[in-house]
Amino acid sequence: MELPIRIVDGPVAERLISVDGAWEQPGLNLSHWPGNTTPRELRHDLSTGSALAFARLDPARRAELARGCVAIANNHYDTDGVCALFAVRHPDAALAREQLLLECAATGDLFRFHGQRSFAVDAIVAGLADRERSPWRARFAGLDGRARNELVVRELVERLPELLDGDLEPWAALWRAEYEALQRDRADLAEATRDELVHLDLAVLTAAHGRSSSRAGARAFDPGRHALFAAEGADRALVLGPGAQGTTCRFVLNTTSWFDLVSRRAQPRPALERLAVRLNGLEGCAVHDAHAWRAQPVDSPAPELWFGRVEQPFYAEHNRALAPSRLGAPRIRAEVLEALREVWVFPDED
Repeated sequence: MELPIRIVDGPVAERLISVDGAWEQPGLNLSHWPGNTTPRELRHDLSTGSALAFARLDPARRAELARGCVAIANNHYDTDGVCALFAVRHPDAALAREQLLLECAATGDLFRFHGQRSFAVDAIVAGLADRERSPWRARFAGLDGRARNELVVRELVERLPELLDGDLEPWAALWRAEYEALQRDRADLAEATRDELVHLDLAVLTAAHGRSSSRAGARAFDPGRHALFAAEGADRALVLGPGAQGTTCRFVLNTTSWFDLVSRRAQPRPALERLAVRLNGLEGCAVHDAHAWRAQPVDSPAPELWFGRVEQPFYAEHNRALAPSRLGAPRIRAEVLEALREVWVFPDED
């Protein structure tokens, strides 16, 4: 559609086609975020999927749904948002690349892995907006975060076919190291024990005892999110690394229990903060200690619980704050399972 692209901080008075967010914006919403108002006929697990469904409509129906809208907008910057903006702005070009667009969006928002190209495109999208790593960083001078993201997203929407179809080596500085790390993570998981507790939507990944990693001298057993959630499967991953000094632990909830998905029903999330208090009591430590059980807010899109230092960014691929807990892997697992059972709702109970 011949409409300008904008990044906004919140609702504006004009009607907009808003994608990949839900911020009570007048106009048409194409999103999988909680609280979205996407028309039922266009709903999808990904905002990009909703935008592609919109692109498939005949022009008259698109014009009807977007009547009065003056721009295509998002209120944040990420891969699913960029792909959704592209699908609305250039419907024919997007539909010709539909599957790859969905794979790129799923890599970014659901931590899926569909191959090197979609993983690389997601990493490139993230890197292009980075103040330090972006090859476009000279153009960021004097821009605040919103203006920087708007500059990058407008450029990207026009150049996305180049990333989807072309040679990725010119962009290698933004994705090669991340891809190599993913391959190492997948090798780590291949040597670990995997226990799928389907009824609790949980995968338990346990490293061989006494080995912090499949690579001698490497970091604690900490496969990244794209390795943990590479395929369709459990929403929760409990990562345990038993060793001579104790057990490292990272319990991660994926975005699949936060976004408004069509394909699966989300179970209530366990009370991570309460679980951390319980584990600290068993550990004999307190949150102000250098090493303790920590939990991110459970209502955030992809929170986690871990034992170690306090500094752990939201959505981080790996957890560099891990430290060994005195609790054994069986005890940690039992406490996590109990926290899950406390909130579990069986289908016939609601």
